Amino acid sequence: MSNTTLSKDEIIHLGKLASMSLTDEEIKRFQKQLAETLDYVKNLQELNTDKVKPTDHTVESKNVFFEDGEKNTRNLTQEEALQNAKNKKNNYFIVKRLI
Repeated sequence: MSNTTLSKDEIIHLGKLASMSLTDEEIKRFQKQLAETLDYVKNLQELNTDKVKPTDHTVESKNVFFEDGEKNTRNLTQEEALQNAKNKKNNYFIVKRLI
Protein backbone atom coordinates (compact mmCIF):
# COMPACT_ATOMS: atom_id res chain seq x y z
CA MET A 1 0.00 0.00 0.00
CA SER A 2 1.21 3.49 -0.86
CA ASN A 3 2.14 6.02 1.83
CA THR A 4 2.11 8.95 -0.59
CA THR A 5 -1.16 10.53 -1.64
CA LEU A 6 -1.76 12.85 -4.56
CA SER A 7 -4.87 14.99 -4.75
CA LYS A 8 -7.24 14.99 -7.69
CA ASP A 9 -6.17 18.59 -8.42
CA GLU A 10 -2.50 17.55 -8.54
CA ILE A 11 -3.28 14.79 -11.04
CA ILE A 12 -5.37 17.16 -13.16
CA HIS A 13 -2.51 19.69 -13.08
CA LEU A 14 -0.02 17.01 -14.20
CA GLY A 15 -2.43 16.01 -16.96
CA LYS A 16 -2.60 19.62 -18.17
CA LEU A 17 1.20 19.84 -18.17
CA ALA A 18 1.22 16.75 -20.39
CA SER A 19 -1.61 18.16 -22.57
CA MET A 20 -3.86 15.28 -21.51
CA SER A 21 -7.57 15.40 -20.75
CA LEU A 22 -8.23 12.85 -18.02
CA THR A 23 -11.41 11.00 -17.15
CA ASP A 24 -12.33 10.41 -13.50
CA GLU A 25 -11.31 6.78 -13.91
CA GLU A 26 -7.89 7.80 -15.28
CA ILE A 27 -7.42 10.32 -12.46
CA LYS A 28 -8.03 7.61 -9.84
CA ARG A 29 -5.71 5.18 -11.64
CA PHE A 30 -2.94 7.78 -11.98
CA GLN A 31 -3.33 8.80 -8.32
CA LYS A 32 -2.54 5.22 -7.32
CA GLN A 33 0.21 4.64 -9.91
CA LEU A 34 2.03 7.92 -9.32
CA ALA A 35 1.84 7.50 -5.54
CA GLU A 36 3.42 4.05 -5.90
CA THR A 37 6.14 5.54 -8.12
CA LEU A 38 6.91 8.30 -5.61
CA ASP A 39 7.05 5.73 -2.78
CA TYR A 40 9.51 3.67 -4.83
CA VAL A 41 11.72 6.74 -5.36
CA LYS A 42 11.58 7.46 -1.61
CA ASN A 43 12.68 3.88 -1.06
CA LEU A 44 15.64 4.37 -3.42
CA GLN A 45 16.69 7.51 -1.54
CA GLU A 46 17.35 5.34 1.52
CA LEU A 47 20.09 3.40 -0.30
CA ASN A 48 23.67 4.03 0.72
CA THR A 49 25.35 5.32 -2.44
CA ASP A 50 28.51 6.71 -0.80
CA LYS A 51 30.76 4.36 -2.78
CA VAL A 52 28.89 4.71 -6.09
CA LYS A 53 30.69 6.83 -8.67
CA PRO A 54 28.48 9.61 -10.09
CA THR A 55 27.65 9.30 -13.78
CA ASP A 56 25.98 11.47 -16.38
CA HIS A 57 25.03 8.64 -18.75
CA THR A 58 23.65 5.17 -18.18
CA VAL A 59 25.86 3.75 -20.92
CA GLU A 60 29.42 4.60 -21.78
CA SER A 61 29.70 6.52 -25.05
CA LYS A 62 32.98 6.54 -26.92
CA ASN A 63 33.99 8.07 -30.22
CA VAL A 64 30.68 9.54 -31.26
CA PHE A 65 32.39 11.61 -33.95
CA PHE A 66 32.88 10.66 -37.59
CA GLU A 67 35.97 11.00 -39.72
CA ASP A 68 35.77 13.65 -42.44
CA GLY A 69 33.85 12.30 -45.41
CA GLU A 70 32.42 9.33 -43.48
CA LYS A 71 28.65 9.02 -43.78
CA ASN A 72 26.57 9.03 -40.59
CA THR A 73 24.03 6.26 -41.10
CA ARG A 74 22.41 6.82 -37.70
CA ASN A 75 20.66 10.07 -38.66
CA LEU A 76 16.98 10.42 -39.49
CA THR A 77 15.98 12.30 -42.60
CA GLN A 78 13.94 15.44 -42.02
CA GLU A 79 10.86 13.61 -43.30
CA GLU A 80 11.46 10.67 -40.93
CA ALA A 81 11.93 13.00 -37.96
CA LEU A 82 8.72 14.90 -38.73
CA GLN A 83 6.52 12.01 -39.84
CA ASN A 84 4.76 11.55 -36.46
CA ALA A 85 4.87 15.18 -35.35
CA LYS A 86 1.53 16.45 -34.11
CA ASN A 87 2.33 20.05 -35.03
CA LYS A 88 4.70 21.05 -37.82
CA LYS A 89 5.07 23.92 -40.25
CA ASN A 90 7.57 24.53 -43.06
CA ASN A 91 9.50 21.37 -42.10
CA TYR A 92 9.92 22.46 -38.46
CA PHE A 93 8.40 21.20 -35.21
CA ILE A 94 5.86 23.56 -33.66
CA VAL A 95 6.03 23.52 -29.84
CA LYS A 96 4.31 25.48 -27.10
CA ARG A 97 6.24 28.32 -25.55
CA LEU A 98 7.89 27.11 -22.34
CA ILE A 99 8.69 30.38 -20.63
